[in-house]
Amino acid sequence: MDFHQARMKQMIEYDRFLYAAYQEAIETYDDETLALHALFQTYVQHQPIMRNAYRHLTSH
Repeated sequence: MDFHQARMKQMIEYDRFLYAAYQEAIETYDDETLALHALFQTYVQHQPIMRNAYRHLTSH
């Protein structure tokens, strides 16, 4: 599965937890792309429920 910044932006709109994690990541990295990529690696690639949601919610 590949990282797509636009898809991750859609994903954080649907998931409050992921959005909160994004807010923390943006403060840490001070770069939107790095923050979104970190969330993708941490949550989407390693948690099956997030991976399925990423595929489903962003495939439209």
